[in-house]
Amino acid sequence: MFNFDLNTLLFRIIAFVIAFTVHEWAHAFVAYKLGDPTAKNEGRLTLNPISHVDPFGMLLILFGPFGWARPVPFNAFHFRGNRRLGVVWVSLAGPLMNLVLAFLFMGVMWVLATTNITAAWPDWAARLVGETVKWSFMINVALFVFNMLPIAPLDGSKILRYLLPNRFDRFFDKIEPYGTFALLLLVFLPGLGFLIYQPYQWVMEAMLSLLG
Repeated sequence: MFNFDLNTLLFRIIAFVIAFTVHEWAHAFVAYKLGDPTAKNEGRLTLNPISHVDPFGMLLILFGPFGWARPVPFNAFHFRGNRRLGVVWVSLAGPLMNLVLAFLFMGVMWVLATTNITAAWPDWAARLVGETVKWSFMINVALFVFNMLPIAPLDGSKILRYLLPNRFDRFFDKIEPYGTFALLLLVFLPGLGFLIYQPYQWVMEAMLSLLG
């Protein structure tokens, strides 16, 4: 699981910063559009990475790819319309933006592979762009899949909880304190890794198949 690979460290850091920043911005943007100014008031409605990056979460990327950003705060009581559905949209916004980014970087990968656009570039520049784009594609797919898992405190848990009738809230209240422990088991126990890796492979293969 751990991978202290200095050869890919720069590319992974750039890719994670882009992915985390757009993910958290999307949460803040949708919450603001639904009427909640909490994230905006705390300076999170921005694409400035400094506002979103968690130093410790980024530090763990040294052993990654693994890490996290600062969660965007929101207050559903400010939402217009159906508040439960509002939580679903806010929660879904982050993973969906990672999927959009994955498609974007996949397109750039295709351009780089089928043209000579980098032929006149210095070797270091061509490698920087190529590797960063490749890692950005893989990391955004991974973040989309990972965050859609229905395990607290991931976005997928909020999406599932607030799509279901509120009579299920008591059940979620009981299991949410164990979510972090469950995530640690998924990350660190090799036997459970397929629960993340297999969906990741499915999404990756489905996307790449679009390139023919």
